[in-house]
Amino acid sequence: MNARVLAVGLLLLAGCSITPFQRGLLYYEQGRYARALTAFDEAVRTKPTAEAYANRGSTRARLQDTRGAIDDFTQALVLQPDDVEVLVNRGNAYVISRDFAAAIADFSQVLHFQPAFAGVWFNRGLARSQAGDVAGARADWDQAIALTKDPEVQAALERRAEALTRGAGAPAPDTGAGSALARRALDRELAGDHKGAVADLKSALALERDPDRRAALEDLLKLWEDAQ
Repeated sequence: MNARVLAVGLLLLAGCSITPFQRGLLYYEQGRYARALTAFDEAVRTKPTAEAYANRGSTRARLQDTRGAIDDFTQALVLQPDDVEVLVNRGNAYVISRDFAAAIADFSQVLHFQPAFAGVWFNRGLARSQAGDVAGARADWDQAIALTKDPEVQAALERRAEALTRGAGAPAPDTGAGSALARRALDRELAGDHKGAVADLKSALALERDPDRRAALEDLLKLWEDAQ
């Protein structure tokens, strides 16, 4: 629990009234996203700050309303143009909606401000790969690997990048249950649902029979579990 949510909880224990924005934070932290959305809706109506829009966008992403999330992140950036976290979140939402050019633009802006942000290099590589720019994707993944300090994570990233590079020019992947779960896992991870992403990835791994795809899923699962 972050410090802001803890402070709101203490206000409740003390019998103090809290704002719609603060209620939204509490519900979001508890995983009660529908209630969080209602609270952030009220926050946006009563005090439309960049924070209110950004948090409503994150809530909409959790509820798989990707278009609504992008709209909210965009409004937050109108009010606070250089918010790196919001740019990352909008870039991830653009990846989910398959607007890869917009995702690349957002990730590039983040890297202008924070050039050592390894995760964003990797995500931009993913967007470039999906857009058909295999060479650009590989360059971004190499940069992410170079910036990663943990040797085990670095090795896993290298294996993941190799698997993605091999798959970039390959025929369309298998569309069975395992592949569908793996794609949903990626969507959930990009939307911020880390626990759901890990659960889907484990299910995909249980169904996958191809040795190369199993190895790639195992590497990705290790990365995500290490991040918990």
